[in-house]
Amino acid sequence: MSRAITVAVLLLAVVGIIFALTNFTKDDNKELKVGQPAPNFTLTDLKGKKISLSDLKGKVVLLNFWGSWCDPCKREMPDLQQAYQNWKDKGVVVLGVNIGESKVTAKAFADRLGITFPIVLDSDRNVTLNLYKIGPIPTSFFIDKKGNIQQVYTGPMSLQSIEDKIQTLLSQQ
Repeated sequence: MSRAITVAVLLLAVVGIIFALTNFTKDDNKELKVGQPAPNFTLTDLKGKKISLSDLKGKVVLLNFWGSWCDPCKREMPDLQQAYQNWKDKGVVVLGVNIGESKVTAKAFADRLGITFPIVLDSDRNVTLNLYKIGPIPTSFFIDKKGNIQQVYTGPMSLQSIEDKIQTLLSQQ
């Protein structure tokens, strides 16, 4: 191995160790669990309006974290859009959280796929990484009317699985 490659490999190893030590301490990386309140946040949507999760209390919320570079996210979007269309007038909010992309990129993606549900921009990734501790995407949180997390789903969902969970949450008091 050349000296440059050896140095690069060692540098990557050191960066990896530093990342692990700073991001995975027991106190700082508590996973969100079913039954606990969904952490509140306020982000700006594609129209420039601020949306706070706490403002959606009293509704069932499907909170979906995604990026336009993510192929599974692209596959899931039509089903999220259909669920939004089917349930938006029945006390359900689908809220997309775009991770780290510009408004122009997120809007072009939404327009291309015909997405009309609200999308907020997590430009600095603070909500994604620090509040919700998202790893792989897409990741979705089903939040009940009281604001508590009822299911966390990693990976693309089908329309049927989305609607089954929504029906269950709507039937709860």
